[in-house]
Amino acid sequence: MAQKLQQQLKEVGSKLESPPASKDALIKLLKQAANCLSEIEQSPAPSVLDSMQSCLNAIAEKELLTHQDRDVKVLVATCVCEITRITAPEAPYSDDVLRDIFHLIVGTFAGLGDINSPSFGRRVVILETLAKYRSCVVMLDLECNDLIHEMFRTFVSVISDDHPQNILTSMQTIMILILDESEDIQENLIITILSALGRKRNGYSMAARKLAMNVVERCAGKLEPCIKQLLVSSLSGDGSYLNSLVDHHEVIYDVYQCAPQILAGIIPYITGELLTDKLDIRLKAVQLLGDLFSLPELPISEAFHPVFLEFLKRLTDRVVEVRLSVIEHLKNCLISNPCRPEAPQIIKALSDRVLDYDENVRKKVVAAVYDLACHSLKVIPPETASLVAERLRDKSLTVKKYTMERLVDLHRLYCLKSSDGSTNIEDCKWIPGKILRCLYDRDFRLEAIEVILCGSLFPPEFSVKDRVKHWVTIFSVLDKFEVKALEQILAQKQRLQQEMQKYLSLRQTYQEDASELHKRIFGCFKSMSRLFNDPVKAEENFQFLNQLKDANIWKILTTLLDPSTSLQQAWSCRDDLLRILGEKHPLFEFMGVLSLKCSYLLFNKEYAKEILAESDAQLSVGNAKLISSCMSLLTVIACYSPLILAGYEEDLLRLLKEDNELIKEGIAHVLAKAGGTIREQLTMTSSSVELLLERLCLEGTRKQAKYSVQALAAITKDDGLKSLSVLYKRLVDMLEEKTHLPAILQSLGCIAQTAMPIFETREDEITDFITSKILQSSNVDKVSQDNIEWSERSELCSTKIFGIKTLVKSYLPAKDAHLRPGIEKLLEILENILSYGEISQGIRSSDIDKAHMRLASAKAVLRLSRHWDQKIPAKLFYLTLRIAQDTYPQSRKLFLSKVHQYIKERLLDAKYACAFLLNINDCGHPEYEECKQSLLELVQICQQVKIRQLSAQSDMNSTATYPEYILAYVVHALAHDSSCPNVDECMDVQAFEPTYWRLDLFLSLLLHGDEGCQPGALPNRRKESFNTILSIFRSIKYSEDIVDERKSNTVHAICDIGLSIVKRLVPEKAEVSGLDAVSLPSSLYRAVDNSMDEDAADDSNQTWLSSDSALAHFEALRLEKKEKGDSAAVKGETTPEENDGDDSELPLGKVMEILKKKRKKKPVKKDSLFPDLEKIENDLDVLGVVREINLDNLERVQNMEVSKFITDLEYKSPIMDKSSAEKEMISPKRKRDGTGIEALVPTPKRKRSISTKKSNSAKGQKGIIKISHPQLFTEDRTTQTLVDQSSFEDMAKTTTSDLLVSSTPGILSKKERKVVDGLHVSKDVGTTPEKLALTEDSVKKGDQSKSTSSTKKRKRRSIAGLEKCSSHINQLSDANIVGSRIKIWWPLDKRFYEGTVHSYDSGKKKHTILYDDGDVEVLQLSTEKWEIVSNVHTPGKRPKSQHSSAFKDLSPESINNKINHSDAGQTKGSKKSSSSKARKRSTTKKHVAENSKLVLESKMDANHSQDGRGDSDLSDIHPPSGSDDKSDGSKEKEASSASEMEEKTKADLEEVNESSKEESPALSDRKADSDDELISVWRQRAGKRST
Repeated sequence: MAQKLQQQLKEVGSKLESPPASKDALIKLLKQAANCLSEIEQSPAPSVLDSMQSCLNAIAEKELLTHQDRDVKVLVATCVCEITRITAPEAPYSDDVLRDIFHLIVGTFAGLGDINSPSFGRRVVILETLAKYRSCVVMLDLECNDLIHEMFRTFVSVISDDHPQNILTSMQTIMILILDESEDIQENLIITILSALGRKRNGYSMAARKLAMNVVERCAGKLEPCIKQLLVSSLSGDGSYLNSLVDHHEVIYDVYQCAPQILAGIIPYITGELLTDKLDIRLKAVQLLGDLFSLPELPISEAFHPVFLEFLKRLTDRVVEVRLSVIEHLKNCLISNPCRPEAPQIIKALSDRVLDYDENVRKKVVAAVYDLACHSLKVIPPETASLVAERLRDKSLTVKKYTMERLVDLHRLYCLKSSDGSTNIEDCKWIPGKILRCLYDRDFRLEAIEVILCGSLFPPEFSVKDRVKHWVTIFSVLDKFEVKALEQILAQKQRLQQEMQKYLSLRQTYQEDASELHKRIFGCFKSMSRLFNDPVKAEENFQFLNQLKDANIWKILTTLLDPSTSLQQAWSCRDDLLRILGEKHPLFEFMGVLSLKCSYLLFNKEYAKEILAESDAQLSVGNAKLISSCMSLLTVIACYSPLILAGYEEDLLRLLKEDNELIKEGIAHVLAKAGGTIREQLTMTSSSVELLLERLCLEGTRKQAKYSVQALAAITKDDGLKSLSVLYKRLVDMLEEKTHLPAILQSLGCIAQTAMPIFETREDEITDFITSKILQSSNVDKVSQDNIEWSERSELCSTKIFGIKTLVKSYLPAKDAHLRPGIEKLLEILENILSYGEISQGIRSSDIDKAHMRLASAKAVLRLSRHWDQKIPAKLFYLTLRIAQDTYPQSRKLFLSKVHQYIKERLLDAKYACAFLLNINDCGHPEYEECKQSLLELVQICQQVKIRQLSAQSDMNSTATYPEYILAYVVHALAHDSSCPNVDECMDVQAFEPTYWRLDLFLSLLLHGDEGCQPGALPNRRKESFNTILSIFRSIKYSEDIVDERKSNTVHAICDIGLSIVKRLVPEKAEVSGLDAVSLPSSLYRAVDNSMDEDAADDSNQTWLSSDSALAHFEALRLEKKEKGDSAAVKGETTPEENDGDDSELPLGKVMEILKKKRKKKPVKKDSLFPDLEKIENDLDVLGVVREINLDNLERVQNMEVSKFITDLEYKSPIMDKSSAEKEMISPKRKRDGTGIEALVPTPKRKRSISTKKSNSAKGQKGIIKISHPQLFTEDRTTQTLVDQSSFEDMAKTTTSDLLVSSTPGILSKKERKVVDGLHVSKDVGTTPEKLALTEDSVKKGDQSKSTSSTKKRKRRSIAGLEKCSSHINQLSDANIVGSRIKIWWPLDKRFYEGTVHSYDSGKKKHTILYDDGDVEVLQLSTEKWEIVSNVHTPGKRPKSQHSSAFKDLSPESINNKINHSDAGQTKGSKKSSSSKARKRSTTKKHVAENSKLVLESKMDANHSQDGRGDSDLSDIHPPSGSDDKSDGSKEKEASSASEMEEKTKADLEEVNESSKEESPALSDRKADSDDELISVWRQRAGKRST
């Protein structure tokens, strides 16, 4: 056989040496050769090698290797592969031939894509041979790099999902061999492999992706540096050419699955893409990481954990699209592996986004959480699901509805899972409660909630028994609001069912008078339509329904109204009804709602039966919680659907006989509600029911007794008169036995409410017994006062409380309560208990018992107030309110909660809301916020009632529910509170601080509610409330206190405080004229003066609490308390300077807090020469800030002219030589702490150059223009100067202007001018003791200069526009005091300032006052506090003649206008340049500047020469160590030239006076209060001097 094979090889070889020209013949020869070669084993004998030598040589011929025919190429390649296999490991050919051979072989791989080709098998053999015998490695030795690259590209392009596994394996082997044997892997090979990666790569199959991933996984160590380099290049944006070939995100995704260790080096770059500002890149990074983390069964590697944390942070990305993408991927991450370690972290991150500001994100979070919960109920904890359920209250209706849908789906899924035992029913019981609460949301219609409760809340396949089990569990966690919502649904169903039954019966009734029938039918329609969301449309639909003639419709409606209809039958009837109408019928939607609302789909008789059965089941296992839930559910059904219980009377009686207190109480309650409906069947069933109920009345618990009395009245035809009479006799007879007193007293009280005629028969016996045998009993045990808890009250105390309740119920019968006589005795008992804690002072009991007794009595007063409010005296009213101040916090809390509940339910007069105010003393009180919220809610409730009354045009005199009218009681209650002293006896303003805080809280809630005190337009509601409050205050001030006349002045003082608070809370200009008198409570006030004329509101009707000092104390107190309360929050607040671009203004309180905080944070140098400056930093000028914040912008144009003129003066004034630096006396009014130094508070958000403010009063007020010129810091010389600022007063009736001009041209920036560093003042060594020289601090050249100025004397204008309310009236006439020396009280400075009365204007009734420090003020002395001082000249006073001479040429209007300018001296270095600049100025401007300086110098010298005061009260302030050595010399020059300057100044003053006289006619056309008057004088003077 071997010989034959060798012979064949020789023959084939010889023929191939000269291949035939025919293709077919050549193919035949090549096939023979291939077959022969395939039979030869590897490494054959030499003889075999010799026989195949000819064939071997012929195959290697160029003609065959380069043949163009595809089949020939495949056969040649097959032969070559066989030869290579046989000769391995020796190379059969030379390198050049081998290169041609590998080109041929690689070329054949392109045909692998056609699996149907005849040559496909041979190609596969070639591939497998190349892989099996590692022939491909030879290509590396031959350096066939391009050929290898082509082979790789061929593999990834031709491999397909249809190829068998052996092809993929062979390709993978070849590629791995090439990569493993390569010393340096070519980049193009890596790119070829990576280009096949990715889920969305066009041109590559999934098999190619799998091939590439397998290669990367097997060669990870070899490929890691290359892949990392390529990915880094692509991620960093350097490999732009690479991006077109490789999607690096997709590469990372696949590499992460096969070789995640490769990606460890590119994690920072992925993180960088997450944080980039480019949205598209960030989105791709989020998409990539989300896909990576969502890979199933592939945990997040430790290296990628930091990236995962950063990925979670993208939930707070500023772009909504990014947040949505992250939420979706996190959901997929948990769905793929719910048990992954990061699950709690992911759930927490999702939960944190439920409050995102974008509704799409919130909706996405809801979807993600509930998708996860539905996928695996154990993934999402119930707490998280409940938290997300709060989106039912979302502000977006879309989010609300979507959350509702998902909650219903989740509950339905829970029900299904709980039925098969895979989950606990307890996990979903909270969901129906959330749904029921939606009934209080106006965005959810009642019909929508009812559809959910009836249908979609439970799976359709659920039986009634299963539904009842869930309802019982649900009821065990429902709170009172959720139960009330369910009751509201059932109550509406009950009314609709009753009206529908009435309508159907009328429809079947035949009457001759058809009009009357139609009228009654339409009445039913109107009643039923009110129960729908759109009553008008519902009434039209009812009329349309009445016209339908189809009998099946009416038959179905009758069936639905039958409580005996089963649940399944009811749903079937409803579906039939809608099918009869059809979806296109106009009534289709309406009938769907109507059939649902009037049917028994929510609860029917089947439910009642199963609830009773469930009660038996829970009784057998002893589950008290579910027993109580069964009884509560049955009671609700009995109350609103009593017909459902018909037929189950025996079951009810059987349960009533059970020895279980909860069952007895529940069944008694059910009989009390449904007894009237099922009484006949109940009495027929058993006659023992009355005996059972009577026994509960005698021996049961208090609740059992209460419900049993009601049940006896319900189940008997005579409303229980007979049975209750018998019971009543037994109850009274058993009182003396003192057994079962709690139940007996409860039964007696309930009988009094239910059957008053029976109770009145032996009322005296009961009252005497309770009073003498119970209330007057002392505790015989030793009364312990120590360590007694609130709950540890004695049994006797409980019995006394039960007795009080019985007495109270006797005066609250169900009918005609106001006809009961003798309530005064009960009120006296309650008053004694509230006063002493017992009915009399001598009864012994513990403090805890007394507190309980007082609380019970206060609650009794609250209950009685509904019917007997007119009988309750003021003293009892206040004793009741003072329970809010009880020493036991439990008592206070219980009392206030009851007040809140009763007012909210409109069972109590709103005046009792005063109790919340008495519970607090200031804003720092622990219960302040809680009381504030409760008061706010009550005010809002009263406001809603007021709006409804106004909209309904009800009786307008019914103002008791208006929130403003509580104010009359608040004022009276505060005046009679023990914390408020008598205003006539106590002059300490601090004693009235609690009163201030309480009144401030209530008024702020009335005027602003929860909106806060923000400036802006005055809403109509607030304006109306504002006027009403003012009217109430004015009415009270014209009334007397009936309860205690000595408190009348205190009441009026509280009104003064209230008026000041109101004006601060409402700074807008509201119209307050024409206030009407309001009717005050007649039990508290008595009118003494009915005139409400404004002119009558003079000073005699005001108290000292309305003085500026008292009001300023309260305002400062408010700011101080606010600062303490918000100290933590202020740290993050921005300063006013940082908010200059903000459109909204900060409130004054907030500004003051920020300024104080900023000043406190400012570091103080340890080596400061002036330690007193620390005190100044903490002493803020509140009035200064008030004046500069509350400005009127209507005068900006006018003030801008003043600012420009003053700036021109400052810029263009000649530069003074250092030897002529001005000196100025520091006014005693500006001294503080004895230092004579004051700090200027920066003005928030306002330019300090100009500010104006208009008066809010119609009466004339003082106005002062302040012009301050800050001192200049000069080079090489200390020039920090303290300058007194002149005052100009404008004689205007309605306008006041405050100009604060501060400019330092060329030196200070805007921000620098806002800060004051410090003031350095030195005594003038070379001058008289009356003078103070201003020293200069040395400043290095190039340092930044800063401006300083002293704080001005505080204006007397009160804070927030409050009017002056106090006065000091002197006996002298207005004209007689001209020329007299007086001292005037400045309340905010808290001291008197002396001055001279210069003149008197009889027309305006105002005096012109010249103060000793040079200030001028126009005052109406009748409204000020002032005193006459001795006219004898003293060193501390200024002679009258000097005052007169200084202003003798000025009119009363212009005498108020005077100016101080001070220019700092310039250094020698800057003197020359400054002089050169000055020479370039025009003559006119120069004269203006010179005259301004002369006026200033004259003013200073005049003050120094005329003021005889010493400087003993001024501290010695030494100059800094760095002062100029030549300062003494310059001072001597100044002293020597004083006489010359004085003469020059006098001449200039005369010129100024003459100019004023000359220009007065021209100025008479303008308003007297115009700020331009002073400017005109200056301009005329400047023009005159220039000419």
